[in-house]
Amino acid sequence: MLDCIVIGAGQAGLAVGYYLRKKGLDFVILDAEPGPGAAWRHTWPSLTLFSNSASSNLPGWPMPHYEGFPPASHVIDYFARYEKRYELPIRRPVTVDEVTHDGACFHVFAGEE
Repeated sequence: MLDCIVIGAGQAGLAVGYYLRKKGLDFVILDAEPGPGAAWRHTWPSLTLFSNSASSNLPGWPMPHYEGFPPASHVIDYFARYEKRYELPIRRPVTVDEVTHDGACFHVFAGEE
């Protein structure tokens, strides 16, 4: 039994994981990707953030400086280092098939790839 299950290890999932860790809760983050980076792992090489690195921070730790708009490789590296820095409990690759509620608690049905 966990306090929380987060589905997805993109920027929102990592941010939630940071705050859950800070509160001392027992949780896991389930992510379908084989490694860090979320959707950034599936972009074309020319795609960049639409903001500079100083405006693209996750909670607790700023994105390392990049002159101009950071490319996908910079974002993926930041996500990977963030996961390690905060020792986020991420299970990969896991696909969530169903989430149900029985009136008392939620049940997550997931399959590991």
